[in-house]
Amino acid sequence: MKTFKQIVDTFEAACNATPAVKAFAYGTLDKLDATSQNVTYPYIFLRPLVSPGIQLSPNGISGTRTITFELYSIDIPQLTESDYLQVMSQTEQTGYAIISYFNLGPNQDNSFITLSNIAPVNEAFNDRVYGWVFTLDYTEQGVLDYCSFPTN
Repeated sequence: MKTFKQIVDTFEAACNATPAVKAFAYGTLDKLDATSQNVTYPYIFLRPLVSPGIQLSPNGISGTRTITFELYSIDIPQLTESDYLQVMSQTEQTGYAIISYFNLGPNQDNSFITLSNIAPVNEAFNDRVYGWVFTLDYTEQGVLDYCSFPTN
């Protein structure tokens, strides 16, 4: 089972492997606005939402772990109406590319991502960004490991 940091690192690796992404960050919504951060667009921002933890099977040893994230795929359009449409199109495709990295990419394991929904982001934050926020469920099989139980 991956650590939470390893999951976030995999999202970052997916972004680094995607030519349409110039920057990746993780955290709370206050870190999403470029007025408080040094942001380069197109930008992917990952925000954790909720997790029920490992839902253990009746044997109490293994089960399924799911963590829900919001993934913001955003960019700043130029000034014309067709530029907004192009940004919306490109940022949507970028979100799907990141999902495919997890589900079909180079590091196949016992994890996968499902998509709950996407919602448009229009003129959001102080940057006037456009794009999409994807609600994603990261799911993996988990096994409890007493061998890693802390002794001190």
